[in-house]
Amino acid sequence: MHFFACCALLLVVVTLPTCFVQAGPIKDQCMAAAGITAQDVANRHETDDPGHSVKCFFRCFLENIGIIADNQIIPGAFDRVLGHIVTAEAVERMEATCNIIKSETTYDESCEFAWQISECYEGVRLSDVKKGRRTRNHRG
Repeated sequence: MHFFACCALLLVVVTLPTCFVQAGPIKDQCMAAAGITAQDVANRHETDDPGHSVKCFFRCFLENIGIIADNQIIPGAFDRVLGHIVTAEAVERMEATCNIIKSETTYDESCEFAWQISECYEGVRLSDVKKGRRTRNHRG
């Protein structure tokens, strides 16, 4: 079930419009900047540590979609980015659980911080998706 929640969250995040841009191009830009592939992201849970490059991909991605800035979660960001897709209860749970994660100010720590945030956000469950959004077709 954890694997499904992870895939569901990434599918939602990667296909959502965020502010003025699409998350897909941001994902591609951040993979290029980190020097990784989509397969590297998909394989991130196959080991205890997915590696610095994968963690830095998440830093780039979460910064560019407006979830984190200056090594902190932006207040209300989870709701702003995913609130129209997941329930209010899910938003509250994710904010209460994930917003307590803190980071140091170094670049390496910012990548680890982003990785911890992405891991926390993978706590979204299928039951958290608002009705009517569960059957939406995804074009791969």
